[in-house]
Formats: sequence, structure tokens, C-alpha cells
Amino acid sequence: MYKNNVPPRSTPRVPPRKPGPSPAARNSGPWPALRKADQVARELMRRIAAGELGVGTNLPREDELAAELGVNRSVIREAIKLLEVHRLVRPVRRRGTEVLDPLGSMSPEVLRALVAPRPGQVDVRMLRGLLEVRAELDVQMSALAAERRTAGDIAALEALLARMDAARHDGLEFARLGRELPFLVAEATHNPVFLMLAHWNRTISVDLDELFQLARPPVDAHLTGLRALVALLVQRDVEGTRAMVRAFHEWANPRMLAAAALSEEAASFPTAPPAPRRRAARR
Repeated sequence: MYKNNVPPRSTPRVPPRKPGPSPAARNSGPWPALRKADQVARELMRRIAAGELGVGTNLPREDELAAELGVNRSVIREAIKLLEVHRLVRPVRRRGTEVLDPLGSMSPEVLRALVAPRPGQVDVRMLRGLLEVRAELDVQMSALAAERRTAGDIAALEALLARMDAARHDGLEFARLGRELPFLVAEATHNPVFLMLAHWNRTISVDLDELFQLARPPVDAHLTGLRALVALLVQRDVEGTRAMVRAFHEWANPRMLAAAALSEEAASFPTAPPAPRRRAARR
């Protein structure tokens, strides 16, 4: 008999928790999971970057944007505040919210939208400008790392190369590890601004991973090149490092631009209309 004729309460069965997506999977899309205000700000940022909202014009009214995007006006207000932080808009008394020139913004998020206005789309002109600046900064950063590196910096780089070598047959992991290399080189400069620029570059390049894989595929030749770079850093060969990094960009950048041009051409090529259905012949 149960005490007081009350059966013991059974412990409820908790269903097993499904594992969530890995960090790599969560960040594999064009934009990470965002709040509604962030999503609206991204959409408006894209429209400004694409010229759909012209410089000097006013944003549509809050109620119009709320109705179009399916959110309430408080979300629109918060999104517009985010655009102000990125220096894309400014409130003008008695006139509304004016759209500013995106080229006047120093935000990496704005440059990201200019380079890749939509998922799978690349603005080749903006990409060319980005790669040119990126190459010059990379040359100078690597040369300074060769001059200032410490034994600890070299140990970190060699450990990363060992992990990349072990991941040669796992393309995603190899790519993830490859994205750590610029940060280690930036740390070897012992200049915090270069580390900030490495983060700046990473933010912009999220949508360009497929293009960048052309320059760093998981093959032995790529690892051999990275080992040669680390060897130059070990020797403190500043000019040799400078020459090697410049040669790499002179080889890689045209390949990425050509691939971007092909993808842009494919995206703009009109699809053929469906063939008309033939009527069955009458007997």
C-alpha cells in the first residue's frame, strides 16, 4: 500500500536534448542569427549599399517600413539608430532621416554590404579595391612580424601549422584553421592596430569564403608555402617576407577576381523561358 493511499509521483521523462549546431555551422550563412532590429538594419544597409536608397534621399517613414518589413515601429526605430552608428543615415529636423554616402563610413559591416550586396553576389569593383588594400596591409604586417616576432609567436605559428597539416582532409576545419593565421601574424607585430585590422578583415570576408578558398585550398603546396613563410619569420628576413607575401597576393587576387566576375555574369545571365508545350496531334 502507498502511504496515505497516494502513489509516488513518477519522475517525468525528459526527452534527450538535441545537440545544437556547431559554431562553424551557426556562422556558415551570410549573416549570423540576429534580432529583428539587426535584421531590419542589415536589410536597409543592403539597400543603401546597392543604391536602392539613394544618397541624399530620405528613408521611408517608420510606419511604411514597419508595414513593408512586417515589424512594429519600435523595431524600425532601433534599426535606424543602428544605421546612425554605422554613419549611414542622420536625422534632419523637420525633414526626416537622410541617407548618407556609404563610402563615408568606416564600418566593416558597411564595406561587407558593399562588397557582397546579397548572398552569393559580389561587386567586382568593390572586391578589387578591397583586395588591393588588403594586399598592401598584409605585406606590411608580415614584414613587421618578421622584425618583431618572439619565440612565443613562432611557437604559436608552428602549432597552428601542425593542426592544419592534420586537417588536410577536412576542408571545413582546414579553412577554419587557415583563418587563424592572420591573427597570429598580427599578434607577432605587437601592434594592436594590426590585430584590429585582422578582425576588420575577418568581418568583411565572411561572405567571401568560397573565393578565398581558391587562394588557400587544403593541399600540400599551400602548407609548404605557409611553412616557408614561418621559416622567413624565424630568420627575421624582413625583405624576404615582404617579397613572398606580395608574390602570393599577385598570384591569388586575379584568381579571386576572375571567379567573382564569372559568378556575377552567371547571376545576371537571363534564364531561358520554358519551352512551350506541344499540343498532341489530332487523330
